[in-house]
Amino acid sequence: MKPILYILIIVIAIIFILPIVYTVSNSFMDARQLETNKIEILPDRFSLNQYFDLAIFKGEYFYYFLNSVKLTTIIILGQILVGVFAAYAFAKMEFPGRDFIFLLYILVIILPFQVTMVPNYIMFDNLQKTFNLKFLDTLKAIIFPGIFTSFGVFLLRQFIRDIPNDIIEASRVDGAGDIRLFFSIILPAIRPAVFTLVILSFIDNWNIIEQAVIFISSQEILPLSVFLETIYYKDFNIFYSAATLYMFPAILIFTKGHKYLNEGLNVGGMK
Repeated sequence: MKPILYILIIVIAIIFILPIVYTVSNSFMDARQLETNKIEILPDRFSLNQYFDLAIFKGEYFYYFLNSVKLTTIIILGQILVGVFAAYAFAKMEFPGRDFIFLLYILVIILPFQVTMVPNYIMFDNLQKTFNLKFLDTLKAIIFPGIFTSFGVFLLRQFIRDIPNDIIEASRVDGAGDIRLFFSIILPAIRPAVFTLVILSFIDNWNIIEQAVIFISSQEILPLSVFLETIYYKDFNIFYSAATLYMFPAILIFTKGHKYLNEGLNVGGMK
């Protein structure tokens, strides 16, 4: 049974890895080989022309790259800031309606973006009409829903719940207030969960497409994930180099943080 399971895992891994290998390999092919429309894995002649052409003739690519970096960084920092405090409140503090409010958080997690898209659009439109607060056609329309997502609160709350109450009570006896308790006990204990949230949030928001297409109409503030389509249809000969550079940050953060991701998903807080 185990050999069959291992073979199945290897086959699934190859299915997922093959598109990445294909894209990276094609980025080192010249225009002549790409224009043959044949599916080839290895370049006939190793070439960096795609990367040179991308930098020289498609310099705006790096402008949109920075747009994605800015958007993703703000959302991740916001999720951590909101998530750790909200998760601590749900896990270790008593207040009226706590469990009911957290149940609403759980229900929001299972709702796809397509369900909340129309209410968000109507809310942003009404805010602009009523209070002259412009959200549509700005990055705020993506940033605020991204920051106040319920997934980060849910993930961190599960870790904080596993922290023994005896440790917290002992700290309070020693004179630690909520602030000192939070920064001295809670944050160090949930570090794997925070790294897990960073990795998952980065991958989710780095690849954002639907929100940008619906809420943003000004091309200059679009993220790179949307701009790649333009390169594919108009500059196919440099598309693979653009896609490779686009994948690089996600691959880098995953390979550098996979141990924290494994620990965060498997440990579940303090043993």
